[in-house]
Amino acid sequence: MKKQNIPAIIFFGAIWGIIEASVGYLLHSLPVSIFISGTVLFPIVSYILYKAYKVTNSKTALLSIGVIAAAIKAVNFFLPFGSPFKIINPMLAIIMESLMVLVVITMLNKDNLRSKVTGFVVASIGWRLLYLSYNGIQYLSNGFQSDYILSFQVAIQFVLVFALISAAIGVAILYIDTAIVKKSKISLFKKINPVISLATLAIAIALTLLA
Repeated sequence: MKKQNIPAIIFFGAIWGIIEASVGYLLHSLPVSIFISGTVLFPIVSYILYKAYKVTNSKTALLSIGVIAAAIKAVNFFLPFGSPFKIINPMLAIIMESLMVLVVITMLNKDNLRSKVTGFVVASIGWRLLYLSYNGIQYLSNGFQSDYILSFQVAIQFVLVFALISAAIGVAILYIDTAIVKKSKISLFKKINPVISLATLAIAIALTLLA
């Protein structure tokens, strides 16, 4: 890991933590489908990772950002909780999401709509397959059954239907970002100040504890 990338990694990991503790918390509290949270959050955090790659030019940094976001999620262990899997599973989902974006980041970074669409579809379906496989192994090993493996129909909706919806949202976000950058010639997050990174991290931890 390049030393100059550390402030950016902390910053983007903290931004991800803030999104999980705010937008994620709101979506989970709504009386809607269990798929909505991941469907909306994945394209948003993929965009964060996309911008992080623009700053760091490092694929390894993307996984490190996911690790930091997962570590922020882990502060929930200091609060009263029921099953530990309610905390562990979202942490692993975060790692899987960052891993799949790492795999396709070259495609997302191309100035080509087909590449971006392909990248998002692969990443969106990919992390869900990884997560569903983990859920299956978890159920077989300790009997904990997540909502995503309640039935074959639910699993298909999770892995395919909502994955494609999520990918479409992600492509739209990148398309809008590309258009804005080309028109304004302004790119956000060119250089991340270490003080701002630590302050953002503190906010992310505080929001996670309060959520």
